[in-house]
Amino acid sequence: MIRPHTPSETPADNRPAHSGPSRGAWMSPWQLDHEWQDAPPARKRSLIEEDEPVERTPELRTRPAAQAPEPIPEPAVPRMTMRQAPPARSPHLPPPGEREASWSTLTVLSLGLLVCVFIAWVYLDDPEFGADEDLKLRRPVDQTLTLQTPEKLRRFLDSLVPFEDTALYGKPPWLWDTPTLARVVQSNGAALDNLRDLLEDADWHPAHSAWHAADPCSDPRWHQALRLKQAEAAYLSRRMQEEEAFTAAIDLAEIGWRLEPLWAWPSCYQRSLQAQTCATQTLADLLRQTKLPEATLRQFQRQFSVCQPSVELLEGAMNAFYVHEKKLILGPKSGELADTMPGGAQLQRPGRLFFKPNETVQLFAHAFRQLRDEAKAPLAQTSEVRLKNAPTARGSFQPNTEGQVYFAHRMKTYTPLPAFLGLARARGNLIVTLFAIRRCIAEKKTLPATLEQLRTFNYLLDVPVDPYTGAPLQYNLSRGLLWSVGNDLKSAGGVPTEPPMNDATEPTAELGIAVAAEVKIGVGTAR
Repeated sequence: MIRPHTPSETPADNRPAHSGPSRGAWMSPWQLDHEWQDAPPARKRSLIEEDEPVERTPELRTRPAAQAPEPIPEPAVPRMTMRQAPPARSPHLPPPGEREASWSTLTVLSLGLLVCVFIAWVYLDDPEFGADEDLKLRRPVDQTLTLQTPEKLRRFLDSLVPFEDTALYGKPPWLWDTPTLARVVQSNGAALDNLRDLLEDADWHPAHSAWHAADPCSDPRWHQALRLKQAEAAYLSRRMQEEEAFTAAIDLAEIGWRLEPLWAWPSCYQRSLQAQTCATQTLADLLRQTKLPEATLRQFQRQFSVCQPSVELLEGAMNAFYVHEKKLILGPKSGELADTMPGGAQLQRPGRLFFKPNETVQLFAHAFRQLRDEAKAPLAQTSEVRLKNAPTARGSFQPNTEGQVYFAHRMKTYTPLPAFLGLARARGNLIVTLFAIRRCIAEKKTLPATLEQLRTFNYLLDVPVDPYTGAPLQYNLSRGLLWSVGNDLKSAGGVPTEPPMNDATEPTAELGIAVAAEVKIGVGTAR
């Protein structure tokens, strides 16, 4: 039976579209049915459970008739026309803005990591150095089973007796008083005998591997040893034993000649030039007052000429010095013989941070090629050679900083060698010419008018030239001076010094005889 509509009840069409405490839930179709609204509560619950088992709609309560009617709500929208809600976002994903920021951060970190890897590669990568066949030693290895010379040299240095007065080391021995000369020479009699035995050795075998075991020329006692030979020459000259005095001076030149081809250690070449300097200064002092006959002077002149240093030996020494530095850095990895390692060292040189062994060896290769080529140039003998594109000893943040500092420090030993050789050759040529002049005086009782006359009179096969200019040496008969223009390439007219030829800018030797007036000798005119 249909129940009549009463004004106190709200029509179903005018019921609100939303019900319950949640404002987003749509009304059930049962709430829109008039018959369902009149059903008992138990029936309503059973129908709701059968229709919607998951979500239940709360029960509607009818309002009392006395209450005012509720406002008319908007028409209900059918469920089939409802717009679907946007899909729910995963709780593990960040918001879109945060995701863009995360990608930017990741890109920056990746680029930073790439830059760090590149920098590490630049600082740590050390490629193999290039070919160095042109810097290899050309002389064969000495196959002698045993060698006694290094032991003899060590015995000579150990037998030296130090001078009582240390001031004697800085003063030329020919300026010492005779008692001091006698005391020094006599106290070192055993050392002089050992040196004589050393020089009488038939062959020093300079290419033998035994020389690599220890550095024989870095010993500071060498300065005393050379002073002792100068003192012996001065002492014998005081005793009027001129031939023995000249022999002692020639021994100094022979020491330099013996040490010059010992390329196992750079100190040996430096010591050889030092011995040559002591020999030339001692001979210059003896020649300016000698009374020996021409034949005896000729013999000493030949002995001295044989002992003169040469540019060819310095060129070969540059190759040997490169190999020496290579072995110091790479050790057995250098490819050299194990028994030629410096000091017998079999371990590779300890590495340092920012020290690239192969790249450092390459620096030495370029430097020694330049030194070897420039050793033949006259201008290279005037001053220290400046290496092209060579790093300095000042530190920087380069990938091979420590290697460059090590290279610059080590090369300070080698770059002055061409200049030292130039000065030694100038002094040697002065002494050879002075020998010829003294022979002319001893035989002809007069001075030559020109140096060319010395070749004419067969006192010289060729007139020695000034290594700084390639021209003949300077000669002043009236002043009795013979000199070189020196490493400044400027002639000051000869500047005598004590000891003789001590000024590198004007090495000068005194003839011991000066002629004030013009005299005619042979085909020349004296000045």
